[in-house]
Amino acid sequence: MITIIVAILVIGILIFVHELGHFLSAKLLGVRVEIFSLGFGPRLIGFTAGETEYRLSLIPLGGYVKLYGEHPETVPLVEDPERAFAFKKPWHKAIIVISGPLANFLLAVLIFWFLFASVGTYIVPAKIGEIIPNSPAEKVGLKPGDEILEVNGKRVKSFQELVFFLRSKKIPESVTLKIKREDQIFEVNLMPEIKEDYNIFGKKTKIPVIGIKSSEEIIHQKHDPLSAFNLAIKKVAELTGLIFVAICKLFTGEMPFSTLGGPITIGKMAGETAKMGFSYLFSFTAILSVNLGVINILPLPMLDGGHLVLFGIETLRKKPLSLKTQELIFKIGLILIIALSLAVFYNDILKLLKGWNLP
Repeated sequence: MITIIVAILVIGILIFVHELGHFLSAKLLGVRVEIFSLGFGPRLIGFTAGETEYRLSLIPLGGYVKLYGEHPETVPLVEDPERAFAFKKPWHKAIIVISGPLANFLLAVLIFWFLFASVGTYIVPAKIGEIIPNSPAEKVGLKPGDEILEVNGKRVKSFQELVFFLRSKKIPESVTLKIKREDQIFEVNLMPEIKEDYNIFGKKTKIPVIGIKSSEEIIHQKHDPLSAFNLAIKKVAELTGLIFVAICKLFTGEMPFSTLGGPITIGKMAGETAKMGFSYLFSFTAILSVNLGVINILPLPMLDGGHLVLFGIETLRKKPLSLKTQELIFKIGLILIIALSLAVFYNDILKLLKGWNLP
C-alpha cells in the first residue's frame, strides 16, 4: 500500500510540474487555458476558477493542459483569436510547449541542489583495495592502499572517475598512472587487458581492465550553496546526456527493449527508494523528472518535441500545415504512443511475473 501511495505521489508531482510549466507560460503569453488536468479520462473531482477548470481524472498516468484553439478541429470555431493558441506566433507556441520539459529539468536541478547543499555527496576515493592476481596492476607492482592521483596526466578524484576513464577506451593502449604510496609519488605504465562484461545498458561488451578493486573507504563531501548549485546543473546535464545515449542505443538495438519499465516498475522502484530514506526518494524523483523532460522533447508526434518540429516547419513555410495534415500526424503519433505504452506495460507484467517466480 505504501508503495502505491509513494508511486502516485512521485508521478503526480512530476506530472503537475510538467503541466504547470505549460500552464504558466500559456497564461504569460495570453492564451486561455480551458482545462488543467492531472490524469486522463473521465473527471473524478474538480473545480472552476476564473476561465480554467482544474480537475483530477481517472487514469493517473499523465496529465494535460487544454488550451483554447489548440487542436486543429477547433480552429474554425475560434471566436477570440487573440486568446487562441493556434493564432499565436510560432515562437510563442514553442515557448508554451517547451516550458513543460524545462519545468521538469528545473525541478531536477532544485532537488539535487537541495540534496547536495543539505546532505552533501559521497565518493569512493581512487584508492586500491585489492589487486587481482596475474593482472596488469600486479605485474607493475601496484599494492593495496596505493592511491591513484592521475591517469595519463588527467586528475582523478574518485574510483568512479577512474573506471569511467578506462571504460571510455575502446581499444587497449598504454596507461600511465601517477601513484601515491605513503610519502612516495611515482608513475607506472601498464597495458589494460580486454575482458567481457556488461555495460550500464545491460549489453555484454568487451572492456579494458587493469585488475584492481576499490577500497571500502567512503568520503563525505560537504558543499556550500553555490558549489551545490553548480553540481546540480552538472548532474542534470550528465543524466540528460546519458538518457539520450540510452535512447539511441535502444533504437540501434545495442540496448535491449526489455530494459524499459513502465508505471509498475516505477512504482516498485519508488517504494524501494522510499524505504531507503527521503534523500534516496528525492534523488529518484529528480532522475525521473529528467527522464520525463528528455522523453517529451523527442521529435515524435504527440510529444512536445513533435510540436516543436511542426512549429519549425510553420516558420519555414510562413504558414502552418493544413488541418488535414496536422490531424494525420497527430493520429500517427497517438498510435505510436499507444503501441509504446502497451509494449512497456508488457515488460512490466513480465517483470512482475518473474518476481512471483511463476513458471
